[in-house]
Amino acid sequence: MTCITIKKPSRLNTYKKMKRIILSLLILCPFTLFAQSNFTIKGKVSGALTTIKKVYFSYQDGEKYIPLDSVEIKNGEFKLSGTMIDDEYNQVNLTISKNPMMMDGWLSLFVKKGDNITVDVHGNVRKTTITGSKQSEVYQLVKDSISHTKSIDEHLVILKRLIEQYPDSKMTLTAFSNCFNDMLTQSNHTELTKILNLYDMLTPRLKATKAAVAYHQTLENISHIVIGGELFDFTSETPEGKVVKLSDLRGKYVLVDFWASWCIPCRGEFPHLKKAYARFKDKNFEILGYSQDNKKSLWVSAIENDDLPWLNVSNLIGPGDPITVMYYVNLLPSNFLIGPDGKVIAINLRGELVEPTLAKFIK
Repeated sequence: MTCITIKKPSRLNTYKKMKRIILSLLILCPFTLFAQSNFTIKGKVSGALTTIKKVYFSYQDGEKYIPLDSVEIKNGEFKLSGTMIDDEYNQVNLTISKNPMMMDGWLSLFVKKGDNITVDVHGNVRKTTITGSKQSEVYQLVKDSISHTKSIDEHLVILKRLIEQYPDSKMTLTAFSNCFNDMLTQSNHTELTKILNLYDMLTPRLKATKAAVAYHQTLENISHIVIGGELFDFTSETPEGKVVKLSDLRGKYVLVDFWASWCIPCRGEFPHLKKAYARFKDKNFEILGYSQDNKKSLWVSAIENDDLPWLNVSNLIGPGDPITVMYYVNLLPSNFLIGPDGKVIAINLRGELVEPTLAKFIK
């Protein structure tokens, strides 16, 4: 007969087993914590916004982007939550609009882990009361103050005060970059220098973030297309296939005109340009028309029908053309007048102003 001996577990073995269980729980604990929400935003909407059914939102967690999500609005109220591992203030974008892509319903908040924020939207996101987020309140105040200014110098005063108070905040960088973007194409080099000086007041840590590095690159790029800047060179082709570089025209006054065959306002400017061209073409002046077309037949037909006598080129890429992107051409028509030294001396000459503006420079 075979005897089976049942051995009781020793206290040592029991202790070891319990220790393994406890260690496993400790390892799993952080994931459990991260899975829980650590900031909340409660909101109320009134007026016309009560017809909207959802609030769309997305946010950043450090350098990580948390994609678009939504929550329902019930009885004029909503509540959303999220999780941030990053310990600093991050941007949360709410869109209270029928179309989540519409900027007019976009509300930006700056939220830190553990925040409980309340927003009361009084019929329009521009009329929002925010509690529980000091930096969000400051951001709203800055946006409102800037909307009532009349010059870039007034913008600079407001932004300087903000940077002095919050030099290490993403909120400051967002306010700064939103303020000085497309408007810079209308600025001169002196104003851009002031803007760059303000940027340098940000902390080294903030300037090292991806968003700040990208924005600084934008400022550097724009420095070439403001008054006093030197345009980037580019290469393109005429309808006959002749290769032309902008730098080939160095030594002349050149109006670089961005247009397209389908752009009615562009073609509406041609009578004014033709009149100016007839007057100044023999006085060291040229027009270089750059078309944003993507079909050669339409481009050539427009040149022939409108009888354009100046130099015309295109890479026939259409919208998104790297050259128009490089020149920050967001609207057509757009043009830049450069002097014989290649530097910008005027921007976006229109209508009856074309000829007298040229006359100031070309004698």
